[in-house]
Amino acid sequence: MDVGEVDLLVGISSHDHARTTSHALRAIERSVQQHFTRQRAVIINACGEEKESRNKSAARLRILAEENLRFPKLAALRTIHQVNVDSSVPPSAGSALHTILAAADLLRARACAVLSPGSADLTPDWIAKLLAPAYQDNFDFVAPIYARHKFQGLLARNLLYPMSRAIFGCGIRELYSDEWGFSGRLAAACLNQDVWNEEHIRARPEAWMAISAMAPDFRCCQSFLGPKMQSTAGYDTNIVEVFRQAVGNLFWCIESRQSSWLESDRSELVHTIGPDHELTSETTRLNRHRIFELFQSGVTELEPMLGSILDPETHAEIKSAVALEESKFRFGPELWVRTLYDFAASYHHAVINRDHLVQALVPLYRGMTFSFLIEYADSSTAEMEAGSDRLCGEFARQKPYFREKWKAMIEVKS
Repeated sequence: MDVGEVDLLVGISSHDHARTTSHALRAIERSVQQHFTRQRAVIINACGEEKESRNKSAARLRILAEENLRFPKLAALRTIHQVNVDSSVPPSAGSALHTILAAADLLRARACAVLSPGSADLTPDWIAKLLAPAYQDNFDFVAPIYARHKFQGLLARNLLYPMSRAIFGCGIRELYSDEWGFSGRLAAACLNQDVWNEEHIRARPEAWMAISAMAPDFRCCQSFLGPKMQSTAGYDTNIVEVFRQAVGNLFWCIESRQSSWLESDRSELVHTIGPDHELTSETTRLNRHRIFELFQSGVTELEPMLGSILDPETHAEIKSAVALEESKFRFGPELWVRTLYDFAASYHHAVINRDHLVQALVPLYRGMTFSFLIEYADSSTAEMEAGSDRLCGEFARQKPYFREKWKAMIEVKS
């Protein structure tokens, strides 16, 4: 209440990054000083830091203020407020976002951004590129676009982006990211949705907020930020948990928002500020042979479960593919799209435990990934993007099939 109304609000949402929060605070300060000198700004630290960490953060802000006196050309003309959330237990990602949205609504913020202090790439320019489209151009959601290695972010490229684009009619490349921007209007709309006790929202709210912004009432855009540091984790590190959160969340959004897409053929391009894709030449370590082995063993082990999830024709094609030699195996776009639509429809009909269903998709994703690595081993950026467009087109072409499977009355198996 002491802060009053603000123009800009930046929320820090991830927990367990107390050591790097000072880096995020400094980047936010610099961003406001360099790009928004006349705007009223507030930082909402929703990380639930312990008292000692909060005191250190506050001390660092005082040091920044003293530096501003020495370097007045960098100083904002208004005070940059900081509000820390006093939490005795670490907040979930969903509860941290709820706090940030509530603050944005209370303070009537015009443009907002959510950041993770754990992002080593965070810079003042990044923050400005997320805030400016909402503040200056009245966009309601600002998704980041990163420069990546062509074999980085394959889950987004081959599943999350094309599937969400076909179903919701709006193609946002990064449904899951550590940073994004949004308007105060979208914050109020999301705050009022009755979803905050849902496990999917508590664990990973990013895609839900992006998909909420795909509604016709809101304007979405993407802003190119630059290279994104590649994770040092290996390909198979906790991939099942990634699927449970990312793909499970997408399937839940498809289920919970079926009234917005089931009878709609809406398709809109998303305005992009800067390049809409960029590939880097950094090296990547992916063991194709190991990925293929995990595909074969996983499909074999899950054979009975896959029989209850997949359409008989899809199931037969996958069983035939598993028997192929590595050199002859391909998991084509048509089969991949039909597989995903079968899984999403079976999720809707709850043919088996939904958590188990999402996990059963992992070995099939490995098979598609192996095929993708072979096909695009020597491809250029243009060829990669053309392949992505073809996959999006295949998702759109098979959408009637998905509707039919979704509406079908089926026998639920125990």
